[in-house]
Formats: sequence, C-alpha cells, structure tokens
Amino acid sequence: YYGLRLGTTRVIYKEDAPSTSFWIMNEKEYPILVQTQVYNDDKSSKAPFIVTPPILKVESNARTRLKVIPTSNLFNKNEESLYWLCVKGVPPLNDNESNNKNNITTNLNVNVVTNSCIKLIYRPKTIDLTTMEIADKLKLERKGNSIVIKNPTSSYVNIANIKSGNLSFNIPNGYIE
Repeated sequence: YYGLRLGTTRVIYKEDAPSTSFWIMNEKEYPILVQTQVYNDDKSSKAPFIVTPPILKVESNARTRLKVIPTSNLFNKNEESLYWLCVKGVPPLNDNESNNKNNITTNLNVNVVTNSCIKLIYRPKTIDLTTMEIADKLKLERKGNSIVIKNPTSSYVNIANIKSGNLSFNIPNGYIE
C-alpha cells in the first residue's frame, strides 16, 4: 500500500476520440510529486501518447484527473495496440532532523518512489465487438494439465483466472493476445 491510487486498471483510447482520461488519488497525509510516462508494449521505448500534466504535485488526500492524448495517428487500424501507462509517485524529503546541528542521534529516513503501470489500449473504430462477443470467440483446449486459450480476435482480453469445478487456473501475465 503506497498511497497513490489509480482510478482504473486499464485505460482505453478509442480511435475517434481526441483524448481519454483517468484519475489518481493521493491517500497519504502529505503531498506527493507525480510523474507520468507512456511506453510501448516492451515497457522501455516511448509510445505515441502523452499524459497531461506530465508532472504535477498532488496534495494530501486529493484526487485529480489526468488526460491521455495521442501524439501520432500512425496506429494499426485493424487491431488493438497495447501500451503501458506508468505513474510514478515521489514523496517529499524529510530533512527536518538533518538541519538540527545539536541532534546527537542519527535518523535513517527512507523515501520510497512507487511506479505503477497499467495497460493503455488503443482501440480502432473497426473493432465493434462487445465483451461478450469477444468471450464467445475464445477457444479453450485442454492439453494435459494445462488449458490453452486462443484469441482469434483483434482485441486484448484480460483474464485473471479460470475456474472449472474445483479447479482454478491462473493466467501468467493476466492477459492473452
């Protein structure tokens, strides 16, 4: 529990929209600095999106909305594209004790910078299937002690686990392509 809460587990950017947005909340009793960045699916190279504002101060127990805007229109128009929207929370430095020269004790302050990444999915206009229609198209096949799930659609599917009777199966990355 780090005190910076994102208001969603994924953000969908629809092709015909000028932008999309999501909210964050600082649940701590002190302000934090928030920095955002969007990466390609490799989580290292920068993606064709910006988040505004890219850096901001969020006061204690405050909630604010951030906007995601594309910087290019060179997206795949036939299938969804996956990106990673990362939000970094930086707490303030506590240097009150270090300014006291008469202090004979030593304090060790550790500031933890948190970085949470959620999926940002670009959805082209050509994809008009509902969630239920996509689920109906998934192909499940049992191979020994494993289940193979094939997704013939051009949409990303998020599956946390699968239950069958008393058996429960976890999905390694939380999603299948």
